Amino acid sequence: MHTFLSKSKTLLILLSIILIVANFYFLSSTRQLTKSYTNQQNQASWFLFQLTKEFAELKAITPYMNESDAEFDKTWLKYELTWSRFDILLYNQESHGFMSLEGAQSFFEGLFERFQALEVKFKRADNPVLLSALSADLEVIFDDMIAFINENYRLKNPMHKQRIESAQQVTYVQYLLMFLLFSCIALVSYIFYQESKHHKILAYTDTLTGISNRFSLFEALKNFKSNKPFALFLLDLNGFKSVNDSFGHQAGDEALSQIAWRLNNMIPLKNYTAYRMGGDEFALILRSGDTNEIDTMKSHIEACFEETMHLKGGFNVRLGTSIGISRYPEDSKEINQLISIADHNMYQMKFSQKSNDPRR
Repeated sequence: MHTFLSKSKTLLILLSIILIVANFYFLSSTRQLTKSYTNQQNQASWFLFQLTKEFAELKAITPYMNESDAEFDKTWLKYELTWSRFDILLYNQESHGFMSLEGAQSFFEGLFERFQALEVKFKRADNPVLLSALSADLEVIFDDMIAFINENYRLKNPMHKQRIESAQQVTYVQYLLMFLLFSCIALVSYIFYQESKHHKILAYTDTLTGISNRFSLFEALKNFKSNKPFALFLLDLNGFKSVNDSFGHQAGDEALSQIAWRLNNMIPLKNYTAYRMGGDEFALILRSGDTNEIDTMKSHIEACFEETMHLKGGFNVRLGTSIGISRYPEDSKEINQLISIADHNMYQMKFSQKSNDPRR
């Protein structure tokens, strides 16, 4: 499980980094898109305003161009100014953003060609009929230009809708990435929590037997110290060294595991916890200071050692135990003193046993 959590955490952290980079990229893209649309709109407004202004003035004064040389020169100058506005709109670098819009380049190039074709008519419009035809041609070109502008640059036009759709798509993608990012962060946080929980369990668990360890015992004693009375049992196995010497350390480890299982599962009380102190020493905390319950617990502990243990390899062994007991707060209110008293009582029992049983 630990390996799975570790790999999952690494993968999710990597994915989170990718999503963060992607979010920054799409955020930048959104800003650039907005800036591009704004710039294009500003460019369109400026260049189209200048072109429309010059063209409208040209259209207005053309019918009077033959009234005098001054009017002719004025009209011709206005034609050249309008011509230059077309040229700037189509080929000036500053208008590149606007002209890159779909359909703009081809439309205004065609419009400009039609406008340039009128140059000959301007030079030959020396009578009312030709002048009227020239004015009509100008009117048609101008109307086509205004119709295109109204169609494509009003608020709800196809080009504007396309821009909105593009911006919305980028926004939707960004929302999705943000959702995935927050999901990854939540999963990483959950994995960190589970990993922390797993490490805490490992820190408080004896790896060989699976029951609580020495560190867990001291933590429990600190917590119990301020609560109700309790009893501490320290156990030292009798005969364990001979198991290691006769059958090997693997058999000894198996024997320890079986003793831990018995202490943790065969005692018919619920108000206790078993611990392995290390080596062949165990401890139990009984959450009661009642003398009868303490005696009952001692009897149950001794019962855990009555049955023979069947080890792998066909070995059968029996172990005994020496038990030392101390009570809180009768014996002491200090943890170290409680342990010292229980330890002293345990070794006193051990040395007072007169049997030659090798288990002892």
